[in-house]
Amino acid sequence: MHCYQITYHESSGGRVLSVDYTDLVGELAKKHNLKLHIDGPRIFNAYVALGVSVRRLVQAADSVSVCLSKGLGAPVGSVIVGTKSFIDKARILRKTLGGGMRQVGMRESYVLVLLQL
Repeated sequence: MHCYQITYHESSGGRVLSVDYTDLVGELAKKHNLKLHIDGPRIFNAYVALGVSVRRLVQAADSVSVCLSKGLGAPVGSVIVGTKSFIDKARILRKTLGGGMRQVGMRESYVLVLLQL
């Protein structure tokens, strides 16, 4: 699996990787029978900066993770998108490593409101 972040914020001044670059990485991953995971903590910032839909930004990826507090302003939370088997493995790994929050339903409702804006 190849994993990369679609935005860089520390040493590059917030540079956003282009859709063309993402497509090339996706083609290279497929050529070598690798999965492509996009870590998208600021994917919504990238969509605004590039003027391209989020769906298009991650089209080449097999899985995507999105931080809901960066870019959307939710207090906490993240989402992982991929196949059911990938998500099942990710859940097990998250619990194994001590991740996860209980009783976050109210906080998640804020995200639903933000996504509807």
